[in-house]
Amino acid sequence: MFYLFEGLVFTSVLVSILSLFFLLSSPVIEKEINFLELENTKAHLQNKLQESELLQLSRQIQPHFMFNTLNVILSLARLDRKNILVESIESFSKYLRYKYTDKKDLIPFHEELDQVKNYFYIQKLRFGKKLQISVQVEQSELTTGIPPYTLQILVENAFKHALEEKEGVMKLTIILQRIGNWVELRVIDNGDKQLDLQAEHGIGLENIRKRLNLIFDLFTEVSITRIKDEETVARVIWPYMIVED
Repeated sequence: MFYLFEGLVFTSVLVSILSLFFLLSSPVIEKEINFLELENTKAHLQNKLQESELLQLSRQIQPHFMFNTLNVILSLARLDRKNILVESIESFSKYLRYKYTDKKDLIPFHEELDQVKNYFYIQKLRFGKKLQISVQVEQSELTTGIPPYTLQILVENAFKHALEEKEGVMKLTIILQRIGNWVELRVIDNGDKQLDLQAEHGIGLENIRKRLNLIFDLFTEVSITRIKDEETVARVIWPYMIVED
């Protein structure tokens, strides 16, 4: 009987101690919950900030190509080359359609390449047979994910800062290659000058670098190298992944 009584007393004391413990610890639990809510809110705001910055960076790229295209169209109109003028306007309208379509952080490479081909069409109107373009991409790599306008920036920079001042044959080569878990994009031109990534006209390349850093937590690279004073290679490396249409 004594042991039963002792057990009841012990149980009562234990329950009281546990109750007191939970009462004292409840503010701590509440603080932990509030902390988690704060972290979730912070992460949400950071995502929104990144989305806003990505959109802003994308919009910085587009006007340059638009102005160049309008200059070509104006030149064709002055020369009264009506048939080619219509085709150039059609290519430009395809660009605008692409421009005003909402983009994801990554799109299939073939979509970006199709857009750049509209740019090539207009440049070929300007330079004719003097311009030689080569695209080296495996069929299986056409679904590789790429940040929108990445290829376009590299191509535009090659023309604006190198090829347009080139005397003789103008060569531009696009190479996309998967290397393990990464993908490497190279745009090679035979212009006489190398684009300086730190110079004012390297803003587009710095734009690529910033967007890659926003999208990926893994290794990325944007670089410019000159090969034997004959070719300039613009290289972009980012994590490989497949993006469906």
